[in-house]
Amino acid sequence: MLQILRHVGDVVHKALKYALDLAQPGVPVLELCEKVEEFIRANGAKPAFPVNVSINEVAAHYTAKRRDALEIPKSGVVKIDVGAHRDGYIVDAAVSIAFGSAFESLVKAARGALEAALSLAKPGVRAWQIGEAVERVAKGYGFRPIYNLTGHKIERFILHAGHVVPNYPDKTASQQLMPGDVYAIEPFVTNGEGQVVDGREVTIFRLLKMRHKSLQQFIDVVGAEVGPLPFTPRWFPRLDDSVFTQALKLGVIHGYEVLVERSRGYVAQFEDTVYIGEEGAVPLARTLELL
Repeated sequence: MLQILRHVGDVVHKALKYALDLAQPGVPVLELCEKVEEFIRANGAKPAFPVNVSINEVAAHYTAKRRDALEIPKSGVVKIDVGAHRDGYIVDAAVSIAFGSAFESLVKAARGALEAALSLAKPGVRAWQIGEAVERVAKGYGFRPIYNLTGHKIERFILHAGHVVPNYPDKTASQQLMPGDVYAIEPFVTNGEGQVVDGREVTIFRLLKMRHKSLQQFIDVVGAEVGPLPFTPRWFPRLDDSVFTQALKLGVIHGYEVLVERSRGYVAQFEDTVYIGEEGAVPLARTLELL
């Protein structure tokens, strides 16, 4: 498992590096998403979810729509979240870019929070202790963590496998990290109030049902490509938007709302997936080496 995860982590590392080269003001978000997803496929892995490009107050869950006109802004904070898998073994990682000096300290705070979190991650440490370190770094820069977003345990073909890693010392996250665990650790830091709410858009979906009389052909097409992992309609150009709307209405698929900081504060995020070894965490995407 670790050998496969290291390979996937290397693909994610290179994909994020490629994304950082592509992400310039004026570049279409659709172009960025599609090029990075194709890079993953060309390097021996598959996207574990659509590439997320979340801008300013949008914290997470935005991927380019079909014919999307959104562009990378001249000023602001852009978060690029990439996931890849091979045979269901997933690595999930993210970076943030500041366009404009006014946002550099926010990005530095998120990066510093991830650095502090990774330094703590080892067998026996409780998840809330990592959250304590994240909050301490965020507040040290004069910001807040996003209190209702968390990192998450990862299992084969399961991106969110139950246990969480909070971004503050939430004592309900009392599980100890154990050898063999795989966790995505992802500090979110904001200059807003520290809560996200559901936005109006849904750009990412996941299959909920593998059997449905009127939509079985749709299920078979989507399931053959992505299985139980998240997807975007633009991956299926031969399927009309109306079938996704119908599948959502009938409970065949679940939609993930775009998440927006409640007070419209700007959000920065850094993330890596770690394998918990006997001596400590192995950062699989090596996110901190990128910026």
